[in-house]
Amino acid sequence: MIQRFHGLDRHKKHSTISVLNREGQEVEFVSKCPDLRSYIEQLSPEDAVVMEAATGAFFWADLVESTGAACHILHPYKFKIIRDSWNKTDKQDARNMAKALWVYLVTGEFGIPTVYKPSVAIRELRRLFSQYQLLNRQVTILKNTIQEILADNGISLAYHQKTMLSSDTEAKEMMDEFDLSPASLLSIQTNLEVLWKVEEQKNGLKKEILLAGDPFADEVKLLITVRGITPLTALAFLADVADIKRFKTLRKMNAYLGLVPRVNESGGKSKTGHINRESRRLPRTLFTQSVVHFAGASSYLRLYYSNLIALIGHVRVCWGPGRATTRVYLAKTCISNF
Repeated sequence: MIQRFHGLDRHKKHSTISVLNREGQEVEFVSKCPDLRSYIEQLSPEDAVVMEAATGAFFWADLVESTGAACHILHPYKFKIIRDSWNKTDKQDARNMAKALWVYLVTGEFGIPTVYKPSVAIRELRRLFSQYQLLNRQVTILKNTIQEILADNGISLAYHQKTMLSSDTEAKEMMDEFDLSPASLLSIQTNLEVLWKVEEQKNGLKKEILLAGDPFADEVKLLITVRGITPLTALAFLADVADIKRFKTLRKMNAYLGLVPRVNESGGKSKTGHINRESRRLPRTLFTQSVVHFAGASSYLRLYYSNLIALIGHVRVCWGPGRATTRVYLAKTCISNF
């Protein structure tokens, strides 16, 4: 049975800790704990800890659980006691969290909003995909910069010419054909060299992602049976969703992926708006890129896709403010059929 309840307000250089006993009385208060690791190593299965979700929270939660103690990672935006506090201090935050944990585990009067803690393998995949997204953004920036310089010289690249930028041989031959000023040529060459290096790093990172996804081989084999889903897309979906059983309904999972439309209701009338893009972006983006293959997977999806085109028009994928696309709706349908 848990006897001590620790509210831990963690910071970079020190942590503030409040400890309550089984009766809800504060038996210990640490204003500034400089060595959090040593403090955690003294815990036992009779302890329960609550801390805010922040950078490094999963690491410290793993360390707490390795001692046999229970650990809860608090969702700070949903924890109103902290969010709505007039005088927000480290001391109050630690005591509020400890009190909330005690009420939750002892009296059961109300729950505490916590975040999902994925496994170490999932966290490793997420870290690799974050780096992969960063490299993708850098590639886009470099290509756009090159095209802007060419546009200043009166040159507009066709689609097939844009794809040639990633190849050092083809890009050099193409640039030799253009009449560019010395400054423009030097700027383009500099950007191209950086682009090729980033592309090389990106390809190597892709191989590392596939290797890191080896524990999920069975799930990947199941997902790639859907037309248009590649192993990389499947791993991106698994990395963000993790355990699909943690979602009580399909709508909750769609909301987590940012595929549920906003709804405005007033006076008995409801209006469905654009999709909510506030959550996970990577799998949603990858699924929309696979929509053309989705549409050809069955007669039902082909008909559904055709009806959407007739209803809202055949538009390109765009994530600008206030825009939703045919492809997004179809991606939502395909995800729902997994």
